[in-house]
Order: sequence, then structure tokens, then C-alpha cells
Amino acid sequence: MLTTDLVRVRRRDGRISASPLREAERKRLLAVADAYAAAAQAGVGRTRGEFEAACDDVPSAATDYKLVKGLRKLVRDRCTFEVRDGVEAPAVRRAVFARAAEARRALKDDAAFDRDAVIGAAAARLELAADAVQSALFADLKANHVLTTFDAIGGPALLEAYEVAQQQAILLRAVRVVITFRQPDPGGFRLFFRRLKFHRLLYAAARQPDGACRVEIDGPFSLFQSVTTYGLQLAMLLPVLPSCGPGWELAADIRWGSDRQPLEFHLEGGAAAQAGDDDFRLPDEVARLRDQFDRMRTPWRVAVAHDLLDLPGVGLCVPDLVFTHEASGRRVHLEALGYWSREAVWRRVDLVEAGLPQPIVFAVSRRLRVSEEVLAEDLPGRLYVYKGVMSARAVEELLDASLTSARRLRPR
Repeated sequence: MLTTDLVRVRRRDGRISASPLREAERKRLLAVADAYAAAAQAGVGRTRGEFEAACDDVPSAATDYKLVKGLRKLVRDRCTFEVRDGVEAPAVRRAVFARAAEARRALKDDAAFDRDAVIGAAAARLELAADAVQSALFADLKANHVLTTFDAIGGPALLEAYEVAQQQAILLRAVRVVITFRQPDPGGFRLFFRRLKFHRLLYAAARQPDGACRVEIDGPFSLFQSVTTYGLQLAMLLPVLPSCGPGWELAADIRWGSDRQPLEFHLEGGAAAQAGDDDFRLPDEVARLRDQFDRMRTPWRVAVAHDLLDLPGVGLCVPDLVFTHEASGRRVHLEALGYWSREAVWRRVDLVEAGLPQPIVFAVSRRLRVSEEVLAEDLPGRLYVYKGVMSARAVEELLDASLTSARRLRPR
């Protein structure tokens, strides 16, 4: 992903937009993009320093400096660099430096220091070949990391990725993002909310009277901490939007530059793109909770939730898990609130008090200083306040209490 210093933007009449590539620029940069991708592909198995040197040799126009630097950043992001397997550079250095110190102490005034002899002696101690010691000596330095894999991409696709990356970089400075889906596609819409949940973004969603769906997402500049991480996760939503149906609109409040100038950012979608394969993964803490339940002896079965709990006129709730009681068939959802603020928790409380149609447990970190007693026992929602990691046993107790409450409240 691009950093904000690599983005070309236009600011006019209180709005900000990413400068698209002009046709002449696109023609010039296509050769550069192809060359960078080829350098990465050929560099698999070689060092990072060799890859960077190959990129340095790619000719480009001086006026394209920022564009070329951005393309190179995107190619580098698709590379995986690792320390060479089986190499413990600190241990090798200790052995070599210890042997060098011994050799220098024993060195006579008129004798020359024999570097090769030191390497050979250290290699004998380590039971390695001398050339292996030589290559391992500074293998942990960044320039000596090995390019192990490259997520291949062609020049035209890299230029398209650059255009999207510019827009993503602008969202890194967002205070608030509002996305309106005029004709939501069911498959793409589910994918959008799965990504929204996986990245633990703070959001409120509601159906509009005309059938559209409005999703308001807190931006990274609305937070007091984790701004960089949160901003990157917000930007990861952008490539999903074209698969969510035609006619979507994005409006964001941006704070740009060192003076954090307030600006508006707008994007619109045209015809819907086909949703790609969704390699959906649960957030780590939710996956751990599910795995704990799978190993427990309990009457509750757990599964990934695919429901959107819709309370017309109030909002949407997107749970992470759904628990089904084997004997009664009763279902209880669970939503884990990740980067959430106290205000976001109160939004969920308001949903429950307004009449959310399905029972649900909201898992909230203790650091948000919210009491489990906020929701009354006669409501279909419960708060589970946890410290550190979620406990499957504690969640099971809340599920059992929900079942008991349902029996007590059932009309006679």
C-alpha cells in the first residue's frame, strides 16, 4: 500500500481527489512496471540488496520520480523477504569475532592479520564450510534477506493497483467514512461485511427507506491510538466495493497534510464487478473462542454467523458467531467488539433496547470500562466483559442464562 507521501492529490473547493495517471504517463510507466515485476520474479532466491540493485537499473523519467517510487513500493509489498534458512547470524558472528580477538592477541608486531585463517578457524568450530560462514556472517541484515516468494503481477495490473492504492492512501487520513449501497448485491455485500468484521472496524449500518444500506465507519483520525494499523485495515475495504452492487457511493471526511486541512473525498461505483473468492477468516480472538467450544462438552453448537440482524429504522448488526442449543434449537449470536470505543458499545445497547429481534451476546474488552449490568435481564442482549482473551466457559454461562431467560419470559 502507498504511504501518503507517495500520493499525488488535487485539492480544490474543499475537496481532495487522487490524480489519475495521464495517458502519456501510463505509456511511460508501463515499461517500468513490467521491469520491476520482472526483477522481483527473477530475484526469487536472491538477496534483497540484489533485487533493489536490479530495480535501480530500471530507466525512468526524472519527472516520474514519485510515480516510480510508488510502483516500486507496491512491487516490494508483494515480495516476502526472510533470513536464509538454517542461518544463525548472531551465533556465527560471536564465533568469528571471538576467534578474531584471539588471533589479534597472538599477533606479532610485524605480522599481518589473516582474515581467511580466522574465518577458517571459526568454520571448523561451527562445523561449517568457510564460504557458508562468510555468507552467514551478516545474513540477518535487511539487505541480505532472501526474496523467498513474489506474488506475481503484470505491468498493466500493477498500474491499476497503483490507482486504487492512491485512493486507499487518502483514506489513511479519514475521520469518518460513509458508504451508501443503492443496489446491494447479496454475495458482494456479505463479503464486504466479512471484511469489515475481520478488520475490526468501528461502524454503524442501517437500511434506508428506499432500500439502500448506509454504513458509517469511524476513520483512523477519530481514534486516540492504533491509528496506523486501523487506517490500513480501513483502506483494505476499498477493493471490495465494486463487487457490492452498482451505484455505491463513498464520502469521507479527510484531514490532509501536516496542518490536517479538513477536506472531503468522494468515490462512486458504476457497474458491479463479480465478487472474488472469499478466503474468509475469523479474527484471531473469535477463532480461538470457536475452537475452545469445539473441544468442550456442551449442548451448544457453534458456527460462523452469516446473518445480518436488521432492525428497521434503527440499524444493522453483523454477528461473528451463532450458537445453537441442541435440545431446544434456540439460537444466540455473538459479536466481538474489537477496536471499539465506549460510544460504539452504546450503539449496540441502543439496538438491543430498541427491540433487536434475535438474542445476542456482545463481547467487550474490560479496557472500555463498561459494566455487564448495562443491559437488563429481560432484554434479548447480554454484555460479556472480558480481560485478555475470551473464555468459552464464561460465554457458555451467558448462553445458558439466555436460554433460562427465554423460558421465564415466554408468554403463558
